Amino acid sequence: MTRVKICGLTNFKDAELAIEFGADAVGFVHEPTSPRCIGEFDLEWLNTLPPLPIKVAVFGKVDRPAFPGIFDLVQGVEWEEYPEPATKRIHVLRVRKGQKPADYLGLTINSSAILLDAFKEGEYGGTGHTIDWDFAAEFVQCATRPVILAGGLNPSNVAVAVQRVRPFMVDVSSGVEQRVGLKDAMMMRDFIQAAKEA
Repeated sequence: MTRVKICGLTNFKDAELAIEFGADAVGFVHEPTSPRCIGEFDLEWLNTLPPLPIKVAVFGKVDRPAFPGIFDLVQGVEWEEYPEPATKRIHVLRVRKGQKPADYLGLTINSSAILLDAFKEGEYGGTGHTIDWDFAAEFVQCATRPVILAGGLNPSNVAVAVQRVRPFMVDVSSGVEQRVGLKDAMMMRDFIQAAKEA
């Protein structure tokens, strides 16, 4: 069964619903350029969430450690420093059109998983743009670590994406939002159900 990560959560209610609906991981953005960025004032409610599912601190550029004791994994595109052990890192690869899996396999840092997302100039993620699923399927076959598929997924297309790519996990943010930073409960529920049943 494909696992599901609900990312870009900005409030307790949305996080609680994602967990209730069966998310395997929940992501919280710490990249200051993102409209979904949460601040230190959110640490109190984050601490009240249950120990499972996995909690992921999401950065664009990882230049500092995640807040200790709250997050299980750290996700990033650029790793200026390596403040987390390899087993705690998710390395994001932003895929450009027209490139092949071999172009990316040598670019991965020492991490526990690889996340494939669409490239968009000036943004680290959450753009709603899809990547080439044939590329992703080939990458999954070549990769030596679990692959997380992101980029433009939503309740309507996630089942097809899972069937085509067969990733370890799918990741969604904008595809289950009412507006930026606010999730739609039924879309989260439908996304998780569709991904797990595919």
